[in-house]
Amino acid sequence: MELPIEPPSSRPLRVNQRFILLTTCAVGHGLKHLFNAAFFVLLPEIKTDLRLTNVQVGTLTTIRNIAGGLANMPAGFVADRFGKHRAEILGGCLVATGAFAYMLGISPNYWTALIAAGLITIAISFWHPAAIGSLAQQFANRRGFAIGIHGTGGSVGEAAGPILAGALLSFVTWRFVSQVSLIPAIISGAAVWALLRGIPTDTTHPNTFRSYFVSVRRLLSNKKLLLILLITGGFSGGQSTVLTFLPIYLREDLSVSTITLGVYLSLAHIAGIGSQPVMGLLSDRFSRKLILAPALVLLSASIMGLGIVPPGFPLAALVLIMGIFLFPMMAILLAAAMDLVEPDVQATTVSLVFGASVIVSGLAPAIAGRLADHFTIEIAFVFSALIVLASAVLASITHWSASDNLLPNHL
Repeated sequence: MELPIEPPSSRPLRVNQRFILLTTCAVGHGLKHLFNAAFFVLLPEIKTDLRLTNVQVGTLTTIRNIAGGLANMPAGFVADRFGKHRAEILGGCLVATGAFAYMLGISPNYWTALIAAGLITIAISFWHPAAIGSLAQQFANRRGFAIGIHGTGGSVGEAAGPILAGALLSFVTWRFVSQVSLIPAIISGAAVWALLRGIPTDTTHPNTFRSYFVSVRRLLSNKKLLLILLITGGFSGGQSTVLTFLPIYLREDLSVSTITLGVYLSLAHIAGIGSQPVMGLLSDRFSRKLILAPALVLLSASIMGLGIVPPGFPLAALVLIMGIFLFPMMAILLAAAMDLVEPDVQATTVSLVFGASVIVSGLAPAIAGRLADHFTIEIAFVFSALIVLASAVLASITHWSASDNLLPNHL
């Protein structure tokens, strides 16, 4: 069946090739996030085993964010420069993620765990520019929808990861869970490589390090793109903070079991499974701002309520509502950024968007951790909500219009 998406004329693929590209990127993204989601369920056990403070927990996430943010620039260059090796990049990304998860599982102390956690995020960072850049090129007229489908794959992984990790923790240690991740990582990496190696790639990208940085400098002169990067930083800071301290709050303050913890975290991602393609499609049909600004306001309100509502059904319902708005935002921000640039710098733009998050999200969890140590852990949710609200205000006052959804044929 013909997909409701048209590829750019520069490098058209057959319908079945586009379908394989879209589904493989979405499923691979889900597998990548399966590993990523497990980390947050393991985090309370890591904290107990290594005797960490809240500041150290926050710093652990901060280092992950900084490492991932800094890795996005070379990841963008690799995706643009070696585009014909997309299958190897994406397959290798999954294998490397599993290898560093194994390293985390054998870490004898906090500092080794800190390095391993950073390396996991670096490996993960190489996925987005290659995968999303390819989708943005081949699904140019519905990139919000295509990136939303890619994000849905991630949400499926994030929803399954906490439940799987929480269930395993009932029988084995966090170290075993982390170490055994290497096996599915190798299998899934080989599968992604096998599926994508026969799909043609667009190789009309900057082919030198110098031309790559010329492209980056040109992109950074785009004022609208800079505003999108700033909004992304604020949103990512709030998202990273709430994902770091929600499991700590559930485990230590509410004393829930590891399985219940996994269910709570999965609820947010389950909500994101359906909301990402829907909100992405709506942003294609109307405007990015019309969807983004009010969604950020509602997200801020839901985060603010996490430390207020009672546990059980009320808290579960609030987490579900939060998930509706938490996970589609990055897909819409990515689509908004790529609306403003030429097709040959899509991967570079992806790296800039993800790299921008390091400015705020890199520091936010550590700041929230220090606040939590001095006050209560609920203050971390207030801090997270305020950062997201600031992004919502910026998105609202920025001069956007429906015509700002600039598809390639409108440039």
